[in-house]
Amino acid sequence: MKGRRMDTIINGLMIRWARERAGLSRDELASRLQVQSDSINRWEAGEVPIPITKAKALAKIALLPYGLLYADNPPDETIPIPDFRTHRTGIIRKPSPELLETIRDAKLKQEWYRDYLLSEDAEPLEFIHSFNILESPKTAAEEMKRILCINDDEYHSCQNWETAFRYLINHAEDAGITVIVNSTLRNNTHRPLDTDEFRGFVLSDEYAPLIFINGRDAKAAQMFTLMHEIAHLLIGKSGVLDNTLEANPSIPEEHWCNMAAADFLTPKDRVLSIWDAGTDSSRNIDNLRLKLKVSRLVCIFRAYQLNLISYHEKENLLSEEMARIDSQKNKNKEKNAHPDPYIIRRYKTGRNLALAVISEVQANRMLYRDAFRLLGVKSADSLREFSRKLGY
Repeated sequence: MKGRRMDTIINGLMIRWARERAGLSRDELASRLQVQSDSINRWEAGEVPIPITKAKALAKIALLPYGLLYADNPPDETIPIPDFRTHRTGIIRKPSPELLETIRDAKLKQEWYRDYLLSEDAEPLEFIHSFNILESPKTAAEEMKRILCINDDEYHSCQNWETAFRYLINHAEDAGITVIVNSTLRNNTHRPLDTDEFRGFVLSDEYAPLIFINGRDAKAAQMFTLMHEIAHLLIGKSGVLDNTLEANPSIPEEHWCNMAAADFLTPKDRVLSIWDAGTDSSRNIDNLRLKLKVSRLVCIFRAYQLNLISYHEKENLLSEEMARIDSQKNKNKEKNAHPDPYIIRRYKTGRNLALAVISEVQANRMLYRDAFRLLGVKSADSLREFSRKLGY
């Protein structure tokens, strides 16, 4: 009968699991589904069936395939790559749907790009898993510089660390590393990525290595994350991580990658040559920032690592810097800037992947539908404009 409501029988345990997976209370889910809280209680208790429309909406909210709600028991969801997060609070959080889906989406992109490269007879990248953590991080930093073909004059002529960050991303992609920077789950602005949960992750592969950087992180921290993840590729280790600047030294891989990233961005001999013991710490930090083209955060941690400042000085400088970053975020919001959406798309998809997809579409070897899914565009016109912006 037209207009008749259709209900379905779903295990109340699955409904509760889906709600908790989405991080919602019963009242919050009720508000999202536009029902009374008592309805949520009765569905979870198995007292009444749930309307099909509400079950489908619940699956969408929890980022689940609708059919999975009909399982007898919730699956054991774990991160599909090694977890290098330090969990300083002692509480190991369950991975959020946003993190799980972001990793899954990145793996799908990586698998497609790997198949594409193999079809083009690409050679494996020689630097993947070329080091182990018993070797010198300083030697690894020198190798990273060679891999990225860093020209010191070009690099140090960058006006600021943001320009230097883009320079490093471009050179990483030239070296065959896909770099994605995004602050939300795909294009869903209602699904922000939580920097308290993760700063980034790396998917190691000898053909199509991929680095994902959480774009919600302070821009000052993203540069260090990039180099930290490249160090991960040198030891051939995939993984998801949280605060890369101050990783737990009890995790050997993280400590080694931190040291390699620090040696790359802030070489010890250059730091010591710039540091003036007769000048106050804050001014020294500024001098390092300006001359090495890195953020104050990186400079603060490196100065502490080299025993140039005390723990107390480090904490005070960090507190001041985080307050400055928060203030700057508010100013940027007030400016209401509207950056070019195609530039944003370039970083959300990775240049190498985008160019490969566009190439396949133009050669009539890929459906537009599949290209839209991989690149997050919605029309042929948008794809053509994106291609033009990339210079293809």
